[in-house]
Amino acid sequence: MRALLAFLALALLATPASADRFALTYDGFGLGFVPVGGVAVDADVTDESYDISATVASRGILNLFERTNIRANSSGAISNGAVRWQRYDLDHHYSRKRRTISMQADAHGAITSQIEPIYRTWGDPAATEEQRRASRDPLSNVVAMAIDVGRTRRCEGVYPTFDGRFHYLLQLGGGDTDPYEGGGYEGEVLKCTLTYVAVSGFNQRDQGRRRIPEGQVWFALMRDAAFAPPVRISTPLSAGGATIRLASFRRARVDVQYAPDTPATP
Repeated sequence: MRALLAFLALALLATPASADRFALTYDGFGLGFVPVGGVAVDADVTDESYDISATVASRGILNLFERTNIRANSSGAISNGAVRWQRYDLDHHYSRKRRTISMQADAHGAITSQIEPIYRTWGDPAATEEQRRASRDPLSNVVAMAIDVGRTRRCEGVYPTFDGRFHYLLQLGGGDTDPYEGGGYEGEVLKCTLTYVAVSGFNQRDQGRRRIPEGQVWFALMRDAAFAPPVRISTPLSAGGATIRLASFRRARVDVQYAPDTPATP
């Protein structure tokens, strides 16, 4: 019996685990063709956890109106494809102002946060504790979408999101598959509609955030990965729309073999 238990333990410990690391950059365009910014994303995704960081920097004509730099990081656990966020940090420089947000979620979903400077208003109505607990941070929902699409090859699901003040829903729909080549990626993409629904945390002056039209997000479908990173995101606007599209794509896949330090004695 001891020999059998030792064999089972060895088998469990020696089960290979895979880890994917993605380094992605995107170019942003307004009015269909005017460069307005760049986005860089680094994501480490395993079967059990994830860590994703993103930087956003305005450039070109946008800097004439409001120079913006954003750094964000999120990490958490993955269980059977389900994403549970644990930490989210944001450092947002805009014009001559700066705001930092740090949020943590415990195992029961309770959220603690530090926001500097504190918001003068939390919206009418403000996001409730129940809404915050039922949500993920924005970056974690990008990971959740990419995992869901990679696993199911479908555009479906509603993703409650809370960023420290605003609570909104992101919903995927549609689902056309087409070939894609650009930015270092060549393969199939799944084209999903992306609907944004403002829920709470908004004031009257936030009408622009409340009425974002339906957009599109295209996910890269890779045969050997249950993670489908976006290659293109577009939002139609009255002035011509805004688009973020893949500029460079790098992926490193590592198969990790776990083994005990010393062999078990039968």
